[in-house]
Amino acid sequence: MQAQRPRLVALGILSGTVLAGALGEQPPATRNSFVVANVRVFDGERARPATNVVVTDGTIRAIADGTAQWRSLPSIDGSGATLLPGLIDAHAHTQDPKQLRQALRFGVTTVLDMFTNPAFEPALRSAAGSRQDVADFRSAGVLATAPGGHGTEYGIAIPTVAGPDDAAPFVRARKAAGSDYLKIVLNGVRAARDGTPTLDRPTTEALVRAAHALDMRAIAHVESTDDVRTAVMSGVDGLAHVWRQGGAAPEIAQLVAGRKVFVVPTLVTPDGFVKGTGASLAEDPRLRPFLTEAVRARLTGAVQGPPLPNLDPMLAAVGALRTAGARILAGSDVPNTNTVHGVSLHRELELLVKAGLTPVEALTAATAAVATAFRLPDRGRIAPGSIADLVLVRGDPAGDITATRDILRVWRRGVEFNRQSGPD
Repeated sequence: MQAQRPRLVALGILSGTVLAGALGEQPPATRNSFVVANVRVFDGERARPATNVVVTDGTIRAIADGTAQWRSLPSIDGSGATLLPGLIDAHAHTQDPKQLRQALRFGVTTVLDMFTNPAFEPALRSAAGSRQDVADFRSAGVLATAPGGHGTEYGIAIPTVAGPDDAAPFVRARKAAGSDYLKIVLNGVRAARDGTPTLDRPTTEALVRAAHALDMRAIAHVESTDDVRTAVMSGVDGLAHVWRQGGAAPEIAQLVAGRKVFVVPTLVTPDGFVKGTGASLAEDPRLRPFLTEAVRARLTGAVQGPPLPNLDPMLAAVGALRTAGARILAGSDVPNTNTVHGVSLHRELELLVKAGLTPVEALTAATAAVATAFRLPDRGRIAPGSIADLVLVRGDPAGDITATRDILRVWRRGVEFNRQSGPD
């Protein structure tokens, strides 16, 4: 049975009486001005006791004990629930606005894409810029990879980077095309396994310099500890993935933390190669009412590649990064095997906690930490002046991270998304 929703009430302006419908009987709020009352708040960095959050014209205006100043606004009773900033997926691959809609259905209000097919990018940017029923969208556009390197195997005609002299023209072209940041591919595991070409350090350094000259963040796809060394010593801002071999490798973790490089581990993607893990999402009663049969089939389908016995080496790597003080962000790398936009980020949060983060740290990894790392100052926090990208969940995810799955309401820029609005 679908979870009931907190009630929407109107506060009487003259009499002060409350006109309230029965729990779950009121239609979704369509205005972008309202108060969420008596609600626990996770503000992006810390959990706060019950208070009131005021939204007007799609912007958070106040977090206040009293709401008399805003008594004319619709009020949503948040008793027993927690209000979160909209979640940000720091690593995805997106082809269709329907995937942005799917992300929003599960509380992901911003999707950061790490390689978009140029044929699909205009429609994605147009949808995100003109509609409130899809997640917002940022993208690296075409990734920087060696001729024949990882990223060239998908049948998409893309420019490649053969050496340092190609770096600046490549980055200028990405900037001109509208890329929000640069994705650099170092594929050391593939290079050792089957000879797949990969970028060398001089070329990586040249790409980073060119990106920084244009005020772009540089994020490196890494596979091995050698990739991490190359990326970090070349001056990248962030790493996509953790090293796949070597376990904790505390000296590598300390190098990353010491250089203040953020890491998006994307544990849920290798988790998809561990038999049966997708079923934990597909069968979760908090998620299942909102999953189409096609989505459930994808979550529980056959593993598309060699299965993994477990995630222990990568969990150990994330634990070492956390111990070293590295900045960890939440990203899913959807739609790889057994992963789906929106849904899979909730499994990523659970895996980050399994790796050693506290629930509060995991929540920060999907909100304020991503906003800071990618220079998105208008989101990721519940604070006056932030846009009202919000998620209301039953329970307290600061104590039980899986409570993020029990979503009651989602807003993008203060407009509530109808999670029952049909399959995508």
